[in-house]
Amino acid sequence: MPTNTAAWILSSREQVTVKDAPYTPAGPDEVVIENSAVAINPLDWKLQSFDPIPTFPVKYPMILGSDVAGTIIEVGNNVHARKVGERVIAHCVGFAVGRPEASGYQKFSITPEAYAVPIPDHVNFEAGAVLPLSCDSAMAGLFLEDHLGLKLPAADANRKDEALVVWGGSSSVGCSVIQMASAAGYDVFVMASKRNHELCSSLGSVRNFDYADSDVVDQVVEALQGKTVVGAYDCVGDHEKTLKPCTEILVNSAGKKLVVTLLEPPGDVSANGVRTIRTNIRGTLSNPEVLIAVHSWMAEALAQNRLQPKPDPTVIGHGLEYVQIGLDRLKEGVSAAKIVVTL
Repeated sequence: MPTNTAAWILSSREQVTVKDAPYTPAGPDEVVIENSAVAINPLDWKLQSFDPIPTFPVKYPMILGSDVAGTIIEVGNNVHARKVGERVIAHCVGFAVGRPEASGYQKFSITPEAYAVPIPDHVNFEAGAVLPLSCDSAMAGLFLEDHLGLKLPAADANRKDEALVVWGGSSSVGCSVIQMASAAGYDVFVMASKRNHELCSSLGSVRNFDYADSDVVDQVVEALQGKTVVGAYDCVGDHEKTLKPCTEILVNSAGKKLVVTLLEPPGDVSANGVRTIRTNIRGTLSNPEVLIAVHSWMAEALAQNRLQPKPDPTVIGHGLEYVQIGLDRLKEGVSAAKIVVTL
């Protein structure tokens, strides 16, 4: 049986401790991945630094990490679509379900078969690791019926009279939202730092606005004239800086009055007729049609270079000892980049 090692957090607000972890065989509907790269996400350093977070109860000791890329070494009895030896990226849900063996910051991770997406040989593990959580967050917010409920990506999609508002387009989730919504045929209007407008355009945005402009809301509202807005995706989740202006844009535009946001909205989730909901990533597991359709599109789009692993990975080191360094680096702040550790 393989020997496993993990980056543990043993108690509240402690630094990472790298030590042995049990190797757990795959359950009936699961695969075991030998990780070659893992990516760091903002929620991880927040959980480490600010425990307790009411919407994310923590049980110690714990292993964090959601984004992995590697090779399948074991499959469960009910697994048919994935196979041993396959190169995959995967969204690990261990923290959400209270199973350390299903978290990402370790040598071997378990994940449901449905969350593992094959990647072609030309996509290296470092690049692939930037995608899983961001793509699943984008998928949930865009396509689940109780979220924005948009049409799925399709080769012949053309809904140019309909527009999606995206705040934080150069963030990890923002890059995936732009690409998925564009592939579904919608015009994507993006708020991002001016230095990242070229990146957003390369991913499919049709209009970019500098969020630092004092009149950015008025600019977006004017540009949306004649369009039916299908809602907004706040990929930052800051109540004052991002959620409020998204709400103002929708109040003054024609179309759906709904903002999907990454973090729990404070207080009343509706204002001036605009509703706000937090992205429920786990909702994709109870909507297999959406999950299977989008993950199939991801695999095909990666193979055909139509889905870009963005933002670019910044590899900070090799080995689980670098997970804490990555958490600290992300806490300091990055722009249009994703911190990755190779294993």
